[in-house]
Amino acid sequence: MMNDSPMQAIAVAAAAALLCCVPLGCGAKRAPTAPVSGTVTVAGKPQANLVVSFLPQTGKAEVGGKGSMGVTDAAGKFTLRTADDEPRDGALIGKHQVVIRVRTAERAEDEKAAAAKPAIKLPSEANDGSLQFEVPAGGTTAADFQL
Repeated sequence: MMNDSPMQAIAVAAAAALLCCVPLGCGAKRAPTAPVSGTVTVAGKPQANLVVSFLPQTGKAEVGGKGSMGVTDAAGKFTLRTADDEPRDGALIGKHQVVIRVRTAERAEDEKAAAAKPAIKLPSEANDGSLQFEVPAGGTTAADFQL
């Protein structure tokens, strides 16, 4: 190091300074979300094991984040979480297309249990793109869908 020129020392110091600053500017700004929960009923009855997906309607494929999803419990209730690399509770604020589908079995035991139950028939409106929901900035517990 004793034979290094002053220019090399300055270059090393400048590179080190730049590396220290990089983490400060690399964080991508994430679009704001709001908590969303609700209930799904089919023919007036709560329905379990339905996947409720909210797809942001921004006019572009993706702006600031991806959609959100939740799974209904025995009471038909669901709570949304974002479907991005770092999931957060809720959904992006704004207008969404809503798609509801039957949850598929993920394990062999689930497949056996699913085979023993009658298949759930959802009306076409559940996944034809006609369901819409506006997520308010303050969130909601009333994202309810009657199919």
